[in-house]
Amino acid sequence: MWMLSFVPDAWLILAVYGILAAGMVLYTFSYFTAFVPALIPFKEPVRILGTVLVIAGVFFYGSYDTEETWRSRVAEAEAQVARTEAASKKANDKIEARSQERVRMIYKNATVVRQYIDREVVRYDDSCKIPDVVVNAHNAAARNEAIK
Repeated sequence: MWMLSFVPDAWLILAVYGILAAGMVLYTFSYFTAFVPALIPFKEPVRILGTVLVIAGVFFYGSYDTEETWRSRVAEAEAQVARTEAASKKANDKIEARSQERVRMIYKNATVVRQYIDREVVRYDDSCKIPDVVVNAHNAAARNEAIK
């Protein structure tokens, strides 16, 4: 069947109907051979050939119909994948926006904490003692919180 995928659909359906029609014509023709004495010996082979062509035509028609069913299912699945990808892109954009906002907040808090430390450390720089204010500022920076 995969080789038939290279044949255009119009040709394929024409061939299937042609085989089916040829089988029916030959089978019907086999009944008229009884009236022509020269064709009587060909009656059974023509009937058998007509029957085989009808069976082959029905088989190929069923195969073609199955192929079309699968193609439609693949098209539906591809459409569903496209819709899912679009929804996924929207969800990813929302997540990215939230992530960007979080990063902005972290940088904002880090800047505030750095400025606070720079302002408070200058007062205690000459005594070499770490005051509680600096420790609290350091802990707030580690937890990404605003300084209280």
